[in-house]
Amino acid sequence: MAYYKTWRRCRAEVLTLAANSSGDEDNQPIFTASQYPSGDEHEDFNDALPQPVQANSSDNGSGDSSTTLESDLDSDLEDYMYDSSGESDIEIDTNDTPTLDDKLRKWATENNLTRACVNGLLVILRHEGLRLPKDARTLLKTPRNVVVAEKCGGEYAYYGVERYITKTLVKQENFVEERNLISLKINIDGIPLYKSSKDQFWPILASFGNFHPGVVALFRGKTKPEPVEHFLQDFIHEYSTLVDEGITYDDKKFAVHVEAFICDAPARSFLKCTKGHSGYHACERCTVKGAHVGGRITYDTVEETASRTNDQFLEMAYSPDHQLQRSPLIEIGFPCVTSFVLDYMHLVCLGVVRRILIYLKKGPRKCKLSQQLLNRISEKLSFLNGQLPSEFARQPRSLDDLERWKATEFRQFVLYTGPLVLNGIVDDNLYVHFLTLTVAISICLDTHHDKRNEYLPYARQLLNYFVENCQHIYGPTFNVYNVHSLTHLCEDVDHFQCSLNELSAFPFESKLNIVKKLVRNAHNPIAQATKRMMESEEAGADKAVHRNHLHISVKRKDSCFLLRTEQFAFVKEKRNDGHWVCDITRKRHLQNLFTRPCQSMLFNIAFITNDNIGNCRRQILHEDELYHKGICLEYNNGFVLMPMLHGQGRR
Repeated sequence: MAYYKTWRRCRAEVLTLAANSSGDEDNQPIFTASQYPSGDEHEDFNDALPQPVQANSSDNGSGDSSTTLESDLDSDLEDYMYDSSGESDIEIDTNDTPTLDDKLRKWATENNLTRACVNGLLVILRHEGLRLPKDARTLLKTPRNVVVAEKCGGEYAYYGVERYITKTLVKQENFVEERNLISLKINIDGIPLYKSSKDQFWPILASFGNFHPGVVALFRGKTKPEPVEHFLQDFIHEYSTLVDEGITYDDKKFAVHVEAFICDAPARSFLKCTKGHSGYHACERCTVKGAHVGGRITYDTVEETASRTNDQFLEMAYSPDHQLQRSPLIEIGFPCVTSFVLDYMHLVCLGVVRRILIYLKKGPRKCKLSQQLLNRISEKLSFLNGQLPSEFARQPRSLDDLERWKATEFRQFVLYTGPLVLNGIVDDNLYVHFLTLTVAISICLDTHHDKRNEYLPYARQLLNYFVENCQHIYGPTFNVYNVHSLTHLCEDVDHFQCSLNELSAFPFESKLNIVKKLVRNAHNPIAQATKRMMESEEAGADKAVHRNHLHISVKRKDSCFLLRTEQFAFVKEKRNDGHWVCDITRKRHLQNLFTRPCQSMLFNIAFITNDNIGNCRRQILHEDELYHKGICLEYNNGFVLMPMLHGQGRR
């Protein structure tokens, strides 16, 4: 049934496209074979709590050889070229209006349809008299072959930084007019291709501005690409050229530089050629030495140690304890200490928050919760399911699924749901200790520049407090590399003068999943991924800018907004003139959700009773006045109100 439902939907969409097209099929150009190629993540310590103070590439000398990967699914030309008796009478359509071919091409690539599916639709449409190609590869303009190199024990294709920048600027006229500097963020990480194989992709991803990441290079192999100097050779060579010469686009010259590398700990160690996160001298920001406790390396947080510097790293001053060999990035003078971000997605969400929940579920006796208490937490989480705004990709779910939680769910727990579901279940020391992490990360994620900088020293105190006291809460084995690195998290916010949202690997992880889905079978995966990317570019289906759209609805989960006056508004009705009828909360009705480590309303986290939420002031607001998306969650005969801190929550 699902097959026929999908078939009917696809057929209806295509017929709609055909009906909405220009209808001038006779004037569409007829293409010949020569024009189209053929292939294709307890004690009371509250007295010590900090208090806030308001005030095509070459690989010379590497021994690599270039090869050509033919189409992942080859066939003869006549199998997919349509008949063309008038090959000499080729017409060029200069009209900017999308043709039926263009619409079909974009529709097929946006939905990631298989060749067989598109071919079946083409047969139907051709029987209806529409002049279309016989084969999807002709329609999608699939390249015939892909040139790759045998490198680092696998297959490697280099697309180029300049190519990514140029194709992004094509769609961004405002950026071209307003900017003359392109600050790149680079991500390198591995992603497994299949569950039953060691095959993996190692893409080099780049991003700048508020644009979606693009693939600069792609490696496929059984292990990570070693040696690292060969893997980075093309990237470093092109980057050096771009630094010297810049990029000229639309008669305007842009300077180019790499602002940061945003990677997880193993990838940072790989690129910098340093000890891994399980080493005694693993910390990337200070010279603290770990100790072996309970089968893992932990760190003494009381001891003050010297900070690592870029100059000493470039001079190999930390060898052999920390630096294993000379990183190729040293050759271009890249600041390998300050410009390698401690990514909070891996460090906080997948690292510390996940570790807290695992310890509560099956950790040492001093912090492990009974099954009854765990069930109560799960019930509270399940109760909140469906109450988070539409901007959330995932809703809260039970701790029974903890092993399958994604990074976004751990972020959701530490910022929004954790303070609610842990209250009244865990003891006060643990609860306040957890809140110090919540408040500190909330400060670091604040996109309001002045407020974030005002409270950043307080966030640093809270994180230091959290790390210093975690062993008293969770035991001596808790303070591992990720937990210790929290003491350095605020350094990145201060150095780059931006929110942690802008230094996060979340957009890169999304891109990695997109690249993985481009592979449909085990035959020539690097060729498949390359061809799907080329098809998407040809169809104009690759989106360049992150969506900055906030859902506005009268439904409670999408009706809550924080105004610039730090009052909350609830959308009740949309007027015909585009304005919104809203209920505005009164400040005297708002209460603190918690008062330790600080008053929650200091950061716009408030509780309002059911009686008071119905006693609001009605006002008509313009959409621009709905400044910051809010979150409204049912809690103890009332509602908890808070701003959405991650992503594009603010206009």
